Amino acid sequence: MSAPPIVLRDVRVPATFLGGGEGVGACDVGIADGLIRFVAPAAAATACDWAEHRPGRALLWPALVEPHTHLDSSHIWPRSPNPDGSFPGAAAMMVADREAYWTPADMHRRMSFGLRTAYAHGVRAMRTHLASQNDTIEARWEVFADLRAEWAGRIDLQAASLVSTEALADPALLARIVGVVRRHGGVLGAFAPLAPGLDAMLATLFDLAGRHGLALDFHADETTDPRSDVLRRIARTAKGRGAPVLVGHCCSLAAQHPAEAARTLDMVAEAGLAIVTLPSCNLYLQDRAAAATPRLRGVTLLHEMAARGIPVCIGGDNVRDPFHPYGDFDPVEAWRDAVRIAHLDHPAGDWPQAVSTRAGAILGRPQRLAAGEPADLLLFAAGSLNELLARPACRRTLIRGGRIVAADPPDYGELDP
Repeated sequence: MSAPPIVLRDVRVPATFLGGGEGVGACDVGIADGLIRFVAPAAAATACDWAEHRPGRALLWPALVEPHTHLDSSHIWPRSPNPDGSFPGAAAMMVADREAYWTPADMHRRMSFGLRTAYAHGVRAMRTHLASQNDTIEARWEVFADLRAEWAGRIDLQAASLVSTEALADPALLARIVGVVRRHGGVLGAFAPLAPGLDAMLATLFDLAGRHGLALDFHADETTDPRSDVLRRIARTAKGRGAPVLVGHCCSLAAQHPAEAARTLDMVAEAGLAIVTLPSCNLYLQDRAAAATPRLRGVTLLHEMAARGIPVCIGGDNVRDPFHPYGDFDPVEAWRDAVRIAHLDHPAGDWPQAVSTRAGAILGRPQRLAAGEPADLLLFAAGSLNELLARPACRRTLIRGGRIVAADPPDYGELDP
């Protein structure tokens, strides 16, 4: 049964969702049969006999999108913390926890908790990476498939394999990964360290993606070492291929000579790659040394990418695991971090779309605030982007399929042993 028609009266809509510009516009938004029927200036020729909802001082967004996270490792920090905050420490603890604890029941419990949290924050679409090593690959993807079915209609879930390109040099493992990704309608993903044989493996992955109609997703240059040029290698391999490609992190760009970085970005734009920045996790890991204040903060060149028309989105990455002990599957938190760290203000421009409309388009799940689009929306108790940035924990009201939905994040006590 469809929701009764309603009109949201006098809500503030950021200009970026109304065609561009700064500030917000006061709008009336009509919703019927699960769709947005009109978006019009407040009180301007929008009289109708539908029920009215007047939320007061409220900011209206399309639903949120999480383009890069790791549901399968979430919430293991209490049992497997990072001993020193380093990347090697995180990797070692992650492997140990995975081998000791990751049963289907354990994964389902933690991943379900994460999805309930994301839903309460307003997430409508999500891409998660799934660790795809050892003899439990298929079991992990089956847990994901079960959760995708459980959450159908609430969160559109995608999965990308996560395995080192070095490990994929094993033909048997590579075939196995491609097989499981194809069976589950997933994305062919990999962590691509700068190592011998990388260029050949990238070519192989692009060949496989083209042959089987798969999208690609890479972790690349997650380091402040200026010698790391994996993004450039991916762009060179991608040119003319046509496969959808999303590349995450790209931190080393900010440490490279500006001319070198510019050449890489020109290649990225020409190849049609999309980029996801993960500011919160990178801040935790990058340039960490004992008793020393970090100076290189691991944020990639977002403004320079935007100037070239490169699609950029913002992700939350790891949540409460050895790679990042914080986070809550809240794209607004990631956007707020990015605004403060990378100066995504003055003007704010279309950066809010990096966790909503544009992020969704990159995943093939655009979230638009326009007539004819699904009425999957989010109301914040704020009157401007500034108020939302200053108080991101403000009250949120979910609208899904045209209905106002009550949802609160689950209590951490549910994860207690």
